[in-house]
Amino acid sequence: MTAIKSEVASVSPWRLAALAGMASYLDAGTIVGVSASLSRWESQFGLTSWQLGFLSAALTVCIGIGAIAGGRIGDRYGRKKVYAADLLLYAFGLLWLVFASGTPMLFVGVIVVGLAIGADVPTALALVGESSPAAQRGKFVTFTGFLWGLGPLVVIVLVLFTNKYGELMPRLIFGHFLLLAIVTWALRRRMRESVSWQQSSGRRTRVQDLFNPALVRTTVAMIAFYGLLTIGTNFYGSFGLYALETVGGLSPDRALLASLIAVPIIVVTVAMMMFVMDTQARRPIFSVGAVLQVVAWLSLLVLPITAGTLVGVFVLYGFANVLAGEAHYKLWTQENFPTTLRGTATGLSFGVARIVSAIVLVFVPTLLHSGFSTLVVLMVIVTAASGLIGATFRARGQGEPITTIDTRLDGGR
Repeated sequence: MTAIKSEVASVSPWRLAALAGMASYLDAGTIVGVSASLSRWESQFGLTSWQLGFLSAALTVCIGIGAIAGGRIGDRYGRKKVYAADLLLYAFGLLWLVFASGTPMLFVGVIVVGLAIGADVPTALALVGESSPAAQRGKFVTFTGFLWGLGPLVVIVLVLFTNKYGELMPRLIFGHFLLLAIVTWALRRRMRESVSWQQSSGRRTRVQDLFNPALVRTTVAMIAFYGLLTIGTNFYGSFGLYALETVGGLSPDRALLASLIAVPIIVVTVAMMMFVMDTQARRPIFSVGAVLQVVAWLSLLVLPITAGTLVGVFVLYGFANVLAGEAHYKLWTQENFPTTLRGTATGLSFGVARIVSAIVLVFVPTLLHSGFSTLVVLMVIVTAASGLIGATFRARGQGEPITTIDTRLDGGR
């Protein structure tokens, strides 16, 4: 045991959080990259509105499936076995997008990429949650959210510089992801398993253990909260640019510039959240964000729908979503499940959320053209519901060592 602890202690928590957190960068960045490429692919390959919806939905649902499988595999066989291999699969999927010559290649690439990056997210989060100092767990877990915000920012900047190359733009965007995936994979090869997983690896659990009396309330709350939240965030990430072009009437270049306004605000807000997620302030911050999210969507029902209105709403929603969204969910999953089920719980809630939102995304392009107010009402409902669930959920485990959390929730088995 002493040898294990000394090995892990030698790894900088910032380095570990950065390499594991690249899962969040690639996850969010890939979604926005596909969103930014939709209009190019639409003209290049003659895609219909339904094909655009299914393409975006395929990415989302495959991320969900990958997360469910990857989280469970990580609990059973080790986090390293997942994150050491999934980036190679991700890189293989990117090759299909970089060299796409038709619609079938787009779908193959999106499916493979989605499965791979989905598997990476729950195992990477578990590694960060289990290896961070207990009193700073919120900071390091939230840092993965910083990378989650940085991904879209980098993609949008790249799109702005590569838009002039026309149909080459998507290939350059996904080429940048390909390079990052290979570099990250190489650096991750030196990472080790978390101590808590090594200590608990002899114990066997089942997925249905998430619904035992000690965990069922938390499991249901996490699935419901993140599922509802993700419908809004995935519309924002997958179709925000498309909405600015089709509903707001902006050209692709102007839509990119407009969307860029929100992203730095989101990144700065996430950076600030790193310093409060280990304090008692995180609960009231969540409540403020939950209210502002609903206000953002409601404003589209009372204000004229213009490009300026959409930009204002997206800025407010993006800011509020950071206050009451991803950072809390990621921390809750680390603090309210035992090591033997932490990846499984994260993967299940993350995966179900992505799959449910994927079903909704299929209809988004059609609603953007013909029923925008219906889409807005849907966003109001799901955002209000997620905020209510999050505000009433009584999270435990803040500042507790992983061993204490395991004893409390796993009975020390």
